[in-house]
Amino acid sequence: MSNKYRQIWARIRCYKNRSSILAVPSLRRIPLRGPVVSSTIGFTLFTWLGFEKNTLSAEDELVYTIKHCVLFIQRDEHDKAEQLLHVALRQAQQIQHQLGITYIYDVMANLALEREQLDKAKQLFVTVAQRILADGATEDDPRMVHISSKLARISHLKKEYTTAQIGYDWCIAKLQQLIETTTDDVSTKKLLAMTQDWYGRLFIDCNQGEQGLSLMLSALELMKEVPDVEKEHIVIQLNDIGTVCDKLGKSDDSITYLQEAIALGKELKMDELGTMYVNLGRAYLKKNMIAEATKSCGYGWKLGTMSKNNIIKQEAESCIKEIKNHS
Repeated sequence: MSNKYRQIWARIRCYKNRSSILAVPSLRRIPLRGPVVSSTIGFTLFTWLGFEKNTLSAEDELVYTIKHCVLFIQRDEHDKAEQLLHVALRQAQQIQHQLGITYIYDVMANLALEREQLDKAKQLFVTVAQRILADGATEDDPRMVHISSKLARISHLKKEYTTAQIGYDWCIAKLQQLIETTTDDVSTKKLLAMTQDWYGRLFIDCNQGEQGLSLMLSALELMKEVPDVEKEHIVIQLNDIGTVCDKLGKSDDSITYLQEAIALGKELKMDELGTMYVNLGRAYLKKNMIAEATKSCGYGWKLGTMSKNNIIKQEAESCIKEIKNHS
């Protein structure tokens, strides 16, 4: 790879951390939503951004296009992101920027996975893997392990549990080997945390809660070790672990994890606090702590009402009804 391409690739990568832990569907939570910003996609993109097209090189245009693809994804404007990704792909192909092409396919694959377009995501990830292998990578390359983890996740979501389990086992073994042999293991730990979390959820889906909980706890510890993991991910993990503990009859542990999630969620002013309070109320109810359950579910209802979130309100009302029936 030429130094010129390395520099360009570094500029592109700064807009999306390939090893970031992806938010995954929780056992009982409301997904976060970013701000919606109205914008126009198309040939006027760079004028809209305030750039004069004739002052930019083709490589600059590619970088700016990819940057805004990622911004649209972060804002949950997925249709706009997908349209712009196709623009970026054409740009990369026109200048034969092979690394850019591979990266764009990877962003497309992750977007398809996020939208649970599973067949499309699988096809795109396979394309990315083929391109990386053609560039000289081996199957032990961290990029290949990352893709393999995503493919295992796709099998998991398609309820192909045996295939998913084989994939997760292979990825975790490879990642543990990498951690033992590399000095810069931050990215590897993040990927291991993501894979363990997904694997844990597979066990829960298969009614093997204890094994699932063990993996989710291991993922949580890794998340806490990695400095640049967003605290929101840790809050969600704490909430989900608390919910698993509740389902397994571990009410004391459930209360502990949910209280920790709420304390950190308050600091971050997360929209999901109402759901966490409802989960905590149900855990209190299992312990026959009626006053605490009523207070917690009532506060969850208040937060749902204030934020005009009907889903949280309905969950809280259901919890309050459970408390009254219990009494």
